[in-house]
Parts: sequence; structure tokens; C-alpha cells
Amino acid sequence: MTQTLAVVLCCIVLLMPRAGLAYPVQGPGATSCAEFAKMYQADPSIEMIFFTWAQGYMSAINMSVLASDRLARELAGEAADQKRAFRSYCANNPLKNYMDGVLDLYGKLPFYRRN
Repeated sequence: MTQTLAVVLCCIVLLMPRAGLAYPVQGPGATSCAEFAKMYQADPSIEMIFFTWAQGYMSAINMSVLASDRLARELAGEAADQKRAFRSYCANNPLKNYMDGVLDLYGKLPFYRRN
């Protein structure tokens, strides 16, 4: 029960609008890598919230790219590998945001080829 409450409280804090800040990204992606690492260390289940955000963000980028007749990226890789890439990025770049790690991985993914 305590663990579930902690996850819910983290979600509320992460998803609250930041008053006075003009930033084009909201949600878990706007969280610093250092903060993500602290939250992950305290409760590894928090990673699912971040990972779900990352999948949605990369999907939105793909939709935008496809709408402009450019090549999208293949998102169907192993979830465990993608999560590991995000954790590694954040461990090596604590002053960056989680979103920066998502963009780093996105740029390394192979192009999606339509059949």
C-alpha cells in the first residue's frame, strides 16, 4: 500500500504544471535525469511511468515525421533494451532531462520501412 501511494504521489508531482515556467514539454520527460535516478533507486516501478511517456513521445515524433513524408524510426525494439538505454543515458547525463535521453535513443533507432 505504501509503495502504491508513493508511486501515485510521484505521478501527481510529475504531471503537475510548473507555474511560471514556459517549457514545450510536460510530464515525466521534463524531469531531470538526476531526479529520475533518485526516484528509480527508491522505487524501480516508477520506470514504467517514464517509459510509457517515452513511448508516447517517440510515437508522436514518428507521426509528425510520417505526416511530412519523411522516414520514421522503428519503435518495436525490446522494451528492456530501451529502458536500459534511458537509465544509462541518465546515469551519464544527470543534468539533462529524461526527454534528452529519449531523443538520444530515438536518433539511434533504425528507420521504419513500410511494406
